[in-house]
Amino acid sequence: MRRILAIQLKRLGDLVLTTAALRSLRRVSGGSRITLLIDQYAAELAPAIEGVDEVWVYRRSRSLKLWARLLCTGFDSCVDFTGNDRAALMVLLSKASRRVGLRRPDHWRLRHWIYNVPVDSSVRDLHTVDLYLDLVRGFEPAAVPAEPALRLPANVLAAARSLLQDLGVGNAYFAVQAGTARVEKLWPAESWAAVIAEAHRRSGLPCLLTGGRDKAELEHAQSIRAAVGNRAPCVVLAGKTDLLLTCALIRQATFFLGVDSAGAHLAAVFNRPELVLFGPTNPFHWRPRHPGGRVVRAGFGPDYEPLSPNEPGRPMTELSTDTVIRAMGDLCG
Repeated sequence: MRRILAIQLKRLGDLVLTTAALRSLRRVSGGSRITLLIDQYAAELAPAIEGVDEVWVYRRSRSLKLWARLLCTGFDSCVDFTGNDRAALMVLLSKASRRVGLRRPDHWRLRHWIYNVPVDSSVRDLHTVDLYLDLVRGFEPAAVPAEPALRLPANVLAAARSLLQDLGVGNAYFAVQAGTARVEKLWPAESWAAVIAEAHRRSGLPCLLTGGRDKAELEHAQSIRAAVGNRAPCVVLAGKTDLLLTCALIRQATFFLGVDSAGAHLAAVFNRPELVLFGPTNPFHWRPRHPGGRVVRAGFGPDYEPLSPNEPGRPMTELSTDTVIRAMGDLCG
């Protein structure tokens, strides 16, 4: 049996978008055994990833066994979706006869002997999903496109139903994920409060504030809740649910509002109607691509369309509350 190693050590959002490439890789790999190697900060997502046979987790403080395992396993092929130095070393230690990686002129002279199947694809000119799919085409040119997908375990879906019942929310609510690991992507709490109040006024639905456990995210969520006051029913779940349970809550939401973060990518995976706020990052590369996905960007109006990969980033403070409310359109019913 052939063994294939897929490496994705980037952030959680990147891993979500990589699931399209993993699905495509599964389709063209026949009966091969696919091992996915991910970073510890994305490990909670592993049970929901389809198309792989096993998941290895790179833990920074306890990595010796993993490096030894790489040396001893023996892979036939390796596809690197990460592109950094650590991943390049993992590719080398995999001893795979076919080693697929993105050709990057800025440091290719140092890596051409590691990757013997270089892929010429443009980070600037492609959506991130398509960039990762190009790497699979480097492995097998006949690979067909796919979209990101996750499959949540039945017990997680049941836990979400139970939590919603305990909260008295039922199945009708909207989700907001305003937090992110990158502070420069945060939008002011007062602005979020005004948008949440307007979304509630239009829909009549309560708001669930989802998010991770990062201290800055938690503080931001609490600031938003305080700013909302009694203008809308709003429950803070940021930091109180694990990642898979958060996935299930977003999957069930009537609609989703958030910044460019893993939460927005999860809403896209589950085809939830959504509006995503962008500032320093370009929506061209990270936007939701399903029919119900909309974006708005700092420095532009409510009818913004992400058509250019060359637009410079703008600070989130340049995105007005009025612009976001107008961009919501009929999203809230």
